Amino acid sequence: MRFIRLTVVVMALAAGAAAYAHHSFAAEFLEDQTRTIEGTVTEVWFKNPHVRYYIDITNDDGEPESWDVRGSSPTILVRRGWTPKTIQEGDRITVHGHLGRDGRKLMSWIYVELEDGTRLGSEY
Repeated sequence: MRFIRLTVVVMALAAGAAAYAHHSFAAEFLEDQTRTIEGTVTEVWFKNPHVRYYIDITNDDGEPESWDVRGSSPTILVRRGWTPKTIQEGDRITVHGHLGRDGRKLMSWIYVELEDGTRLGSEY
């Protein structure tokens, strides 16, 4: 009986952690507000739950800003042809996407354009 209780508690904690880790798009991003930014990739995060590219840009006032740009999971992107080397640190990219809530420098990409003009989006 003790083993069953312990199992139930562990499963409940695991389910709670999974539910906490998952978030809705609307909790972090503004579906009706998009922007295009261009900058240099400073860090690549090709890991779960979402692939991220950290990008340094120069804003309209000439000031530097660091952005956290997020896409789909690595599994989904790999199925679409992406690899951890598709975009690397030092690459200059243009990103168009949904803005983060509360003025955060956060974006969910709609497409990413490489320096050579190749556009990568959900169809890639």
